[in-house]
Amino acid sequence: MADDLCPLVTPSLLNLLVDTVIPYPATAPLDFATVGRNFLGGDTALPAKVTDQVWPVLLALSKLGLRNIPDLTALLPPPTSPSFPRQALGLQLLLDQMPRRLCRGIHARWTNAYFDVISLQYAQTLLMLPDDEQPHAWARWKHVATLDYWVLVRAWSVAPLVHTERVAVQERALVFSEETRRVVEEVTATRDPYRVNREEILADVYGFPRVAAEGRPPVDVEGGEASVQGFAYWMCMLMDVHKPIVDRFGRYPYRNAFFGREDTPEETEWFESTGGFARPGAEVRERLRADLEKGVWTALERGERKEVLPRDD
Repeated sequence: MADDLCPLVTPSLLNLLVDTVIPYPATAPLDFATVGRNFLGGDTALPAKVTDQVWPVLLALSKLGLRNIPDLTALLPPPTSPSFPRQALGLQLLLDQMPRRLCRGIHARWTNAYFDVISLQYAQTLLMLPDDEQPHAWARWKHVATLDYWVLVRAWSVAPLVHTERVAVQERALVFSEETRRVVEEVTATRDPYRVNREEILADVYGFPRVAAEGRPPVDVEGGEASVQGFAYWMCMLMDVHKPIVDRFGRYPYRNAFFGREDTPEETEWFESTGGFARPGAEVRERLRADLEKGVWTALERGERKEVLPRDD
């Protein structure tokens, strides 16, 4: 079945996705004032040459059903290949980030309840590789990219782990971020200032909405430019503050509508305190409720349409 995807998921597409999501030179110092501004708050519109190639892949995957998703690493070169880390990242971006940028409105159900499942499964497959074959390890990048670039590789590689509601995977995400943090501390001879308040950070259920609302890391100026370590430590903190929400509620409240779950009184209070953070609008929630009651999914289409498609999973 992976063979059917090969004509769509090409090395050129995977490289294009890396260049699109990380649009910076791999071997030069980066201006982290710009990187930080664009990381959460930048323009998420994708060039036509990207959407034209990504949509056929998402549509093909949507028609398979979760039980029939093949081992997607078969689409990549061997783990020992020099091209493996970059192409592995491209495939992760395809599964995790492209649905977030393209699947709007009721189609966000596909992101949360379908593609996130596939993306996590793929990410966990990569994590099962031997240490020297891990595509996001510093050892695989340090001879071909700067620490600046690698920090962004790590940021997008950990994302599927924090998008899940599974506590054990959230724990693994903490380990992943700590691995990033330690490399940055060693290479830059600095120490993550967020370590001082780590217990508080990992207990703050309002941390993620607050950091997301701020939209960018605080200014950390060295020689007139924001530093790589300042961004890296902020990014690790951003990933860590997802977990307190799952620890408190056992799930992300803003995903309830996609799974047909009712908000608990405590979750309602959380929404009120966060201004309805990331919750789909009332019209989308109503359409989701109708689909879930009928046991159907609104078919994923390029440009939202209202036909529905029964699913077997």
